[in-house]
Amino acid sequence: MPTMKKETSVATTSISIPHLLGVLGGAACISLAPIFAVLSMRGENGVGSWDAAFWRVFIGAIALALLFGVRKRSVIPTRNDFAFGHAWIWLPGVAFGFDFWAWHWSFEHTSVANSTLLANTAILWVTLFAWAVWKERITKLFVAGAVIAFSGMTMLMLSSGVRVPPTDGNPVFGDFLALVTALFYATYQLSIKRFRREHSAPVLMFWASAIASVVLLPVALSHPDRFMPHGLEGWLPLLGLGVISHACGQGLIALSLGGLPSSLAAVSLLLQPVLTAFLGLFILGQELVPLQIAGACVVVAGLFGAIRGQLR
Repeated sequence: MPTMKKETSVATTSISIPHLLGVLGGAACISLAPIFAVLSMRGENGVGSWDAAFWRVFIGAIALALLFGVRKRSVIPTRNDFAFGHAWIWLPGVAFGFDFWAWHWSFEHTSVANSTLLANTAILWVTLFAWAVWKERITKLFVAGAVIAFSGMTMLMLSSGVRVPPTDGNPVFGDFLALVTALFYATYQLSIKRFRREHSAPVLMFWASAIASVVLLPVALSHPDRFMPHGLEGWLPLLGLGVISHACGQGLIALSLGGLPSSLAAVSLLLQPVLTAFLGLFILGQELVPLQIAGACVVVAGLFGAIRGQLR
């Protein structure tokens, strides 16, 4: 009998302009997060960095709950959900909470440009973990991009010694906190990737935000900084942080990713640290030194190469 050859088909994903605009819009919303966070900590009406982290996820969880209510969808776990184990409720949320704890703390010590760029290296840690533990294959282009990105990270940290810090803190310590943020964010992404098989992205994000707020509440109350903001001036940055950056930014990205090729979507998200650097310059007055600009360009180029290489 003649053997039948199995035909393989290559599925191509067309580029949807609305979905592309959604991803870019989501990245733009998230790029405002460090700006809102720093503004929420300034002045007599401001709160502490850990308090701002709590209000971000708490307000974001409320906004997501209202969205589910408008769409008449339930976020309460069912018996079938627990059939897969209940770790999906708490594990991403704990990682999310410590992610924002370290990231917001870094704003007291280093620039929002350095903090955001270093935090975005989480994609490297995710891929390296998947390679070491899940035995996923990595490409030579990813390795080259990762080496370039780590070189840029070194330049960013060296720039902390030659520029004026945005506060009275320690810029090198702030850069270290941003790298800790990347590790926690990588843990969040890996846990979300695991539990995304059984649960929708919006439901996972709601529970991650809700659990993160529970984790961050005692942390926020453990120091003498102001917990409750005073007046509209104190609440506006926190509302922007929770609604615009957290709920709208992450929501737009979650809704738009399905209509784009993975390579284009991942690379489009690199818009976030670039926008944050410019916004920090023009809104917060955090000037960029030449070594910092060069390091930022090297990090973005390395991440671009790593993402493209791995997605291939």
